[in-house]
Amino acid sequence: MVLDPVLSASWRALVDATTRRTPFTLAALATVDALGSPRVRSIILRACDPDAGVLSFATDARSAKVAEIRGHPRVALSGYDEGTGVQLRLEGRALVVADAAERRRRWQSLGERTRRSYGSSSVPGTSLPAGGRPAGPDEDERVWFERFAWVEVTVDLVDRVDVSADPLERAVFERTATGWIGERLVP
Repeated sequence: MVLDPVLSASWRALVDATTRRTPFTLAALATVDALGSPRVRSIILRACDPDAGVLSFATDARSAKVAEIRGHPRVALSGYDEGTGVQLRLEGRALVVADAAERRRRWQSLGERTRRSYGSSSVPGTSLPAGGRPAGPDEDERVWFERFAWVEVTVDLVDRVDVSADPLERAVFERTATGWIGERLVP
């Protein structure tokens, strides 16, 4: 297994996941809460910059994951493509983007339906009010934008397992000051 093409293929799969729906579009994000307990949930990858080694996603600024990232920025992401038999595990440092211009640029790139999902005054992860439904959407899109968070993960480890290969193949790449170094591991 040649390592550089494997790393390139991994980044290509992640770029594809942000430009069309692929099995890697929906990834599992792992964080650590204030008590040190692991938390995992699905997120939709929205942007990928392979040159910078950065993956990005949108979320509600009021969600637990935002507080967890601010408290413990080390995160892990995982995805699996059943069609190719490839699993990607990524580790890195997450940052909730504070720059208003960048947030606005990312907000504008979202579809109307996605932007509208930030309309409810109900906070994610809280009990439903009487009637069992979240509060209806506010009509003021400025309020929606205030609830919107853009998260960037600077990836420093890519772990790729190909379970379709015979024998199975695994390669791990770590970011260094001079670029990525990789090695083949026992799966």
